[in-house]
Amino acid sequence: IDAVLGWCIILLSLEMARRTVGNIIPAIGVVLLIYAYFGPYFPLGLGHSGFSLPRIAESLFLSGDGILGTMTNIFASYILIFVILGAFMEVSGCGKAFVDLAYAITGRVTGGPALASVITSALFGTVSGSAVANVVVDGVYTIPLMKRMGYKPHFAGAVEAATSTGGQLMPPVMGAAAFLLAEISGTPYIEVIKIAAIPACLYYASVAVIIRLEAVKLDLKGLPASELPKFRDVLREIHLLLPIPILIVLLAFEMTPFIAAFYTIIATIIVSWFRKGTGMGFTKILEALSEGARGAVSVGSIVGVLGIVMGVCSLTGLPNYFSQFIIYLSGGYLFSLVLLIIVAGLFIGMGLPTTPSYVILVILGVPALIKMGVSPLTAHMVALWIAVQSNVTPPVALAAIAAAAIAKSDPWKTGWEACRLASWIYLMPFLFIYTGILNVGWNYGFISTVIASLFALVSWGGALTGFLFRKTTIFERICLLASALLLLDEGWTTDIVGAALLVLVIVLQKVYPGKRGPLVSGVPENGSSQ
Repeated sequence: IDAVLGWCIILLSLEMARRTVGNIIPAIGVVLLIYAYFGPYFPLGLGHSGFSLPRIAESLFLSGDGILGTMTNIFASYILIFVILGAFMEVSGCGKAFVDLAYAITGRVTGGPALASVITSALFGTVSGSAVANVVVDGVYTIPLMKRMGYKPHFAGAVEAATSTGGQLMPPVMGAAAFLLAEISGTPYIEVIKIAAIPACLYYASVAVIIRLEAVKLDLKGLPASELPKFRDVLREIHLLLPIPILIVLLAFEMTPFIAAFYTIIATIIVSWFRKGTGMGFTKILEALSEGARGAVSVGSIVGVLGIVMGVCSLTGLPNYFSQFIIYLSGGYLFSLVLLIIVAGLFIGMGLPTTPSYVILVILGVPALIKMGVSPLTAHMVALWIAVQSNVTPPVALAAIAAAAIAKSDPWKTGWEACRLASWIYLMPFLFIYTGILNVGWNYGFISTVIASLFALVSWGGALTGFLFRKTTIFERICLLASALLLLDEGWTTDIVGAALLVLVIVLQKVYPGKRGPLVSGVPENGSSQ
């Protein structure tokens, strides 16, 4: 009876995932089931003794690593309640308050609409935890404005895709993968928030620097004051943002994430009543519950397949084989190993959202990093960032495709542009391993790493855009790239040389100002706006 029920659960899990998220995720589950049964026939050291159908069903149905084990527990204990919290905050008007606040702050400056996307995506991402959801909600405001101010459609879409992707890395909520990270690594969620905050802020700062330099290069002005929300109007909605600090405080007092999220939902309803016209009535509460349930389906539908993946890997010992294999390919060098895991993440992420990508990388890549001496928490953070990058990396780049649909641009061009804007996401795994960026505190290693990273952002942005105070020469661009890489390498010598190269380029650009920018879309080089 257990075997029959087990296979019923397995088949239902595969079909539920197929109906909700397509064929790729259940196909992975089917491949692993085939591997578990036909183990003796696999070549290249992948073979194992094989398991009978009842044995496979028993392992996946009854064990803690199977369908009703760790994955289901994490979904029920953490992810579901935070998805519902995000729905409540969106229905309450919190999302609109984020957008209005961002435009009030940045709207008038050069590149204002794009910089507003950075702020809104960072803030809304703490609620939604989904890059595609972030694009859909935020992009309908920011992308048309960016296009109207002179940004090319593919660049406007890329900005939204890059900024929305970072929402999965921004505390306090982050995405579903962050809860998996906390549970699998055995780290309290509040500790995950602490170490994730600075890297997430550095990522958004890097995107903002590139956007700002592009805007200055193209001489794209901000919005007129008449089109921006007035601060007094924003202040009328500012109370709707209070649930975010409430959640942080509750987590800081070591309340469990589930209870903290529940009380934050109650606080969201109460806070909405602070001003007439923003209160959540019975209808809005039902709407939020409905939206939360719908949002949970996209994650909950794949939990069973993730349980199949983890259960089969635990049953067959596949992670141990794979970790030995990639360590062999890396030649025993940690740098090469990280590169291989990034490449693996690109392929894994081609058809998978962040959560299953992260789970597969945890199973296949994290053990290898730990064997090479990387701490478990650092290894999991590396896997999380590599999993997130699939949202902006062609050929799939789900966030970029969603943004391209809104911008009416070429998805391929949008994806590669988003990849350039989000390029810091490929550097951060190396910072996790080779610097003290995760050792949060008032210590020398952490502070010096953050300061050096801030200067590196400028150099990196200048190298990618070919612009600092004016268009860069080839020599200046090479110096900026070298400066960024040296600043990111921990140590006094490399920091001094990297800073010196940045200063050299700044001096050259100030002494020989040259032309500020090219002729773009009919905009004369004298800097007049379109």
